[in-house]
Amino acid sequence: MKIYIDPFTYEDPNEAVREFAKEIDVSCVKIEEVIGAGEFGEVYKGRLKPVGKRELSVAIKTLKAGYSEKQRRDFLSEASIMGQFDHPNIIRLEGVVTKSRPVMIITEFMENGALDSFLRVRVRGLTSHSGWTGAG
Repeated sequence: MKIYIDPFTYEDPNEAVREFAKEIDVSCVKIEEVIGAGEFGEVYKGRLKPVGKRELSVAIKTLKAGYSEKQRRDFLSEASIMGQFDHPNIIRLEGVVTKSRPVMIITEFMENGALDSFLRVRVRGLTSHSGWTGAG
């Protein structure tokens, strides 16, 4: 059984990011289009072309300019958490960009968008006969 480590237990939260998330060179990242906005900044669809590997479609979360150190720490804690998981049903963290601006979290791209939005659209089609009403 794998034990999850809360990044906020680290004296220096940047250490958790270094331990659980791979640093990606910004030259390997190509931002294509805005697909949404997150709590900390814009979310983009883009491409990741790691050296010597095939190009991937990715989602790129950015940290907006003028952030506080607490906002940066909270933003990157998401990457520290995601980096601890390796499961086909959990979004894969590709890595982070912390050595240039904007700071970014790079994840695999979900073709159907965010799960909550995907489910919200499809729940309307469910009936009480399906065994789940979406209530509660």
